[in-house]
Amino acid sequence: MTKASFQPGITTLLEKHPRWLAGRRVGLLSHPAAVNRDGASSAELLIHACGGRLVSLFGPEHGFLGVATAGEVVRSRMHPCWRIPMHSLYGRHRRPTPAMLRPLDTVVVDLQDLGARPYTYLSTLRYLLEEAARHGKEVIVADRPIPLPRVVDGPVLDSRFESFVASVPMPVSYGMTPGETARWIQSHLVPNSDLKVAPLRGY
Repeated sequence: MTKASFQPGITTLLEKHPRWLAGRRVGLLSHPAAVNRDGASSAELLIHACGGRLVSLFGPEHGFLGVATAGEVVRSRMHPCWRIPMHSLYGRHRRPTPAMLRPLDTVVVDLQDLGARPYTYLSTLRYLLEEAARHGKEVIVADRPIPLPRVVDGPVLDSRFESFVASVPMPVSYGMTPGETARWIQSHLVPNSDLKVAPLRGY
């Protein structure tokens, strides 16, 4: 696989499926690791594509700007340049609230994940899908590779020990990309979610 042949899901979304975003008020759950092949962040790409229709940002653990340490509480604030809300999903709230979702039609998710159950981005994805389904919002996951694709290992979660670092009944290493994981969560846990996945290319 060459650099020229690989394409992350955010590029697929903007080049192949622009109608998914047309006329929609968009939120973005992401962080600095989510970039395209040229190093442009997904947030920059969506600002260019959607303009004023990108109305809010959501940050997982470490925050949307990626400056918080592991386990550090992140506060919601305004983006310093774009002056739109950056809602923290690793602070006072672990789930998007009705007030956070009300201005939106669609939430784009672009997170570089590991495919490991204790990593909190998995819980954040699940909680977002649940709340978006509850409030009638669409979710688009822009897919990305993981370090150990298709490697499945370790015990499945015992439901007695469910927590924010163990929120989904999967093995410790579950071998799925974020897009595949979102489909699994939809199939097994949130069947009424309105989900689209912008796939990887050349992966």
